[in-house]
Amino acid sequence: MNVQFDSINVNSIHMNSGVFVGSNSQDGWSASMKENSALGTVVGTGNVIHHNVNVIHDEDMIDTPIMTEQKTGGKGQAST
Repeated sequence: MNVQFDSINVNSIHMNSGVFVGSNSQDGWSASMKENSALGTVVGTGNVIHHNVNVIHDEDMIDTPIMTEQKTGGKGQAST
């Protein structure tokens, strides 16, 4: 199969995304993220927000505990 593009336009790159060309392999990808939004999302046209006070009360010591396992490389060596 042959897929051909005249051009590839990337408007933005987000977590855990990429653009790859040619023979390649992307192993072991991971992404994690946390977002606190006190105001939320304002949608529409002509919206006006006056004298707002936004408070985030976040008592977590660790917001997102991430546990990773060590995998064995191709030659029996542990990779990090």
